[in-house]
Amino acid sequence: MQIGIFGSSFNPVHIGHLIISEQARYRLNLDKVLLVPTANPYHKQVDLLDFSHRYNMAMLISEDNEHFDISNVEENIEGNSYSFDVINELKKIYTNDDFYFIIGSDSFNKIHTWYRYEDLLKMVNLVVFKRPGYDIDGKMFDRINIIYKNLIYYDDLQLEISSTYIRKSIKNGYCPKYLLHESTIKYIKEHRLWQ
Repeated sequence: MQIGIFGSSFNPVHIGHLIISEQARYRLNLDKVLLVPTANPYHKQVDLLDFSHRYNMAMLISEDNEHFDISNVEENIEGNSYSFDVINELKKIYTNDDFYFIIGSDSFNKIHTWYRYEDLLKMVNLVVFKRPGYDIDGKMFDRINIIYKNLIYYDDLQLEISSTYIRKSIKNGYCPKYLLHESTIKYIKEHRLWQ
């Protein structure tokens, strides 16, 4: 199988995550996209909900699309969760599958600073979507493409949805309709998250 891997804090999961996941699935004819909520991101995030809430919201989203699935693989990784470790763990589960690792151009431009990034690139096809304000690093693009021949880049669909804005809106009493899936809004209200 061909599996898209989309890791994020999903704090909360929003429409931008869904659009990019579906676009990657459709454009690359992937069998499914695996949503992977981060458990212990090494870059500490303000207002980061407990893993269980973020996982549950992503689970509700995955039920809405037959091609989406969710993994709690990061929950079992001790200490900081690095992409290299996550992919290694997923390879134990999906032993004969091809992985398409989905990131934004902002993350791509810093990939050379990631833990064991060269080993990570040997295990995945890298799918990069351009984010507004983050032109792709051309030298890094050429270097990775020449060495690994596994880089796929899309610059025709640029989304910038701020999770910070969403959280602030919720704190101020407004769950932003259309930026969040209805199931996410319902979950946030039921559990009084960020309120």
